Formats: sequence, C-alpha cells, structure tokens
Amino acid sequence: MFIFIRFVSVLNIARMNTLRKAPDKGDPSDILQVFPKYNLNIHCCRYWWLQQWEFNELSFPYWRIYHNSYKGAVMTYNNVDYSLTPDKIVLIAPNTSFSTRLFDHKIPNTGYALKGGRVNQKTTVSDYSNDQYILHLFIHFNIGMPYDNITPGVFIYQLTDHLTEKLLIIKRHLNYEHAKFSFHSSLTIQSLIVDLLSEIPEGNWNQITSNHRILNTLNYIEDQISEELSNPTLADHAKMATNAFTRLFTEEVGVSPQKYVKKKRIDKACILLHHSLHTIEEVAVKTGFADRYHFSRIFKQITNVSPARYKKEFGMK
Repeated sequence: MFIFIRFVSVLNIARMNTLRKAPDKGDPSDILQVFPKYNLNIHCCRYWWLQQWEFNELSFPYWRIYHNSYKGAVMTYNNVDYSLTPDKIVLIAPNTSFSTRLFDHKIPNTGYALKGGRVNQKTTVSDYSNDQYILHLFIHFNIGMPYDNITPGVFIYQLTDHLTEKLLIIKRHLNYEHAKFSFHSSLTIQSLIVDLLSEIPEGNWNQITSNHRILNTLNYIEDQISEELSNPTLADHAKMATNAFTRLFTEEVGVSPQKYVKKKRIDKACILLHHSLHTIEEVAVKTGFADRYHFSRIFKQITNVSPARYKKEFGMK
C-alpha cells in the first residue's frame, strides 16, 4: 500500500512539473500556446447528375458545399437569387434556409422535385435522355461546438486553380468509388473544407458564449447527447449549483438548458436520419429519447414533419 501511494504521488508531482517545465531545446519559447479544437465530421461526399432540383426550403443542422459542373442551377437565399455556375463554389452554414431550382423549372409550393442519380465512369450523356441536366458535387459536414453555431449564411467563392485541382481529385475518385475513400482523397476533401472555412471573415465566427463553464457544458451535451442530461447533471458537470447554473446558461445561450438539449437531440436525429441507415427506433435511442413515440412527437413538434417522412424524403440515396 505504501509503495502504491508513493507511486501515485510521484505521478502527480510529475504532472505538475510537466505543466511548469521549461520548453525543450527544439522550442526556445516559454509561452504555452492554446489552439481552438474542432471536430470535423464528414457525413457525405457525392457526385450526382440532376435533371430536377426544385426544393421549396432546405435547412439542415450541418454545413454544405456545392459545386456544379454546368450552368443552370439557382439557389435563393433571403429573396436573392444566386446562380451556381462552374466557376463558383458554394459554402452554406448550418441552419441556413434557402430554396433551389434548375433552369426555368417551377419550385413546388410544398415539398420538392428531385430527379437524378450517381455519376460514375459508365455514365454517358445519353443517360440523361438529352434533357437539360447538371453535374452536382455536394459535401455535408459538421465541425462541432461552438463553431456549428455560426450565423446562418451563404458564402460563394470564385474557383481558383488550387480549389479546382482538389475538386478534380474528389470527382475522379467518385467516378469509380462512392462508398469507400482512400486516405489521399479523404485528406483532399478535408483540405477543401478547411480552405473554404478559413475564408469566412473572422467577425462571422460569433460564439454562442464566451463563458468557459457554459462552453464546456455545450461540448458535454454534444458528446453525451444519448445520455440523461437533466439540469442537475449539467450543473454538476459545470461544478455549479443547479439554480445558479440554469440561470447562467439561460442568460448566456438565450434558451433554457432543457430547451437547448431538446434542439440538439433533434439536430443529431436529423443528421442520423439523413446520413445513416439506422432505423427510427435506433435514432431515438442514439439521441436520448425514451422510445420512438416520444421521439416522434418531439421531432414533429420541432421540424413540422414526422421522422418517418423525413427519413423517406431525405434519407441516404
């Protein structure tokens, strides 16, 4: 027992010394640097031919990248039309509401009109029945808290040679393989994402809060979304009394802890319904709901559609 206690004490002293230790010879600085952490999670990267792409409203809790190889697509954001031409690449922030259409097609008042399929090395122009079409690359991803809480918006960039080369690598891969990605193609997708994110003006990255206890709590909620997340549990994680925590959280975030947790559970559910093969029952469990019925009621309450309809319309194709 004595040896064990002494060993633990030595470890604790070593940790303390590590925090205070002078820099190694390879780093002459005595300043400890801290870098923001983010968690890039790519949900999909697909290359489709489209003859119809008419959506009355698209708004999802994840980022999107669009690049079209031909002219003809238009997206409308804040009542302004933006032509998605081959010389442009588009980055769309989470929870941005916009509509889309091709050519002079009319957008349905409700629902959508979508016609298309995967592009591959066997695809030829004749496969499109000589109708108007576009080739559409799209990537969906999240980068985690607090950076997914950026103000909604659309960022359109002029295509550079550097970006063009990355798009060619990605499309070349998708022409032959759409399910598995090589290490090189995966790095290229990540590099493209980081390139575009780094072009967003610094002032747009307005964090939901600067309070470190609340930020830690937001990260905890995201990491433990399938677990029990009551106010006492969250307050204990923040090392605060429950009433004081609830008051501080509401002041900093703008909504109560439980209202925020409910929204994050539904955001996660949307991602799983859209980008996984999980059943509705499995999604309910993975997002912390007691059962499918409770999940379905809350999901429809927030999104105005049932999980079954959402999965049917937006699930993996």
